[in-house]
Amino acid sequence: MIKALIDWFDLRLGVREFYNKHVSYPLPEDLTVWHLFGGLTIGVIAIQFITGFYMLWYYIPEPDLAHQSIRDMCNETSLGALFRNAHRWSCTLGILFVSIHMFHVMARKAYKPPRELNWWTGLMLGILYLLLLITGIIMPWDWRSYWELVIWADWLSTIPYIGDSLKGPMLGMFTIGRNFAVHIMLLPALIIGVLLLHLILFRRLGPTNRV
Repeated sequence: MIKALIDWFDLRLGVREFYNKHVSYPLPEDLTVWHLFGGLTIGVIAIQFITGFYMLWYYIPEPDLAHQSIRDMCNETSLGALFRNAHRWSCTLGILFVSIHMFHVMARKAYKPPRELNWWTGLMLGILYLLLLITGIIMPWDWRSYWELVIWADWLSTIPYIGDSLKGPMLGMFTIGRNFAVHIMLLPALIIGVLLLHLILFRRLGPTNRV
């Protein structure tokens, strides 16, 4: 049944040719478990998008309603608590996977030419993912979220020369609605764009064999 369906689409759309050209990728002979963490990070990002889309229908980005809307989703819907916890814990795992992947790339010296652009896009993805984590922690707007905002603002002020000039505008322009827009629109769009470029570069150059 499945083969017949694939054959039907292949005859009309050329799905096998598309798969072999753009999706299929031969695995290197020296593949180890450490090579898996890049793919695991992509899997975590996919979970973030799916669970975040579910939560999007219940969350209210207003100071007086944000926390209560999350509690209502968890307590009054059959899948709310499951999706929220999957969203939270997958984000934590994502930070772990990103860190392991980065150290593995550094250990294999995969940041050297001609892979330096892939390294920079990977660093950019790490920063964007961290910003996704920070904006997500703030969204419930309970006492933990408030103090997370204060802590990150204080950390920003420690950056030499420009820190103090960044902290004021950041706090002055902050609203739950703007944080919500950055979390669900700006950062996901940037992550998708940079991730696609990262994968294109990886497919072009492949994994390094340096040790």
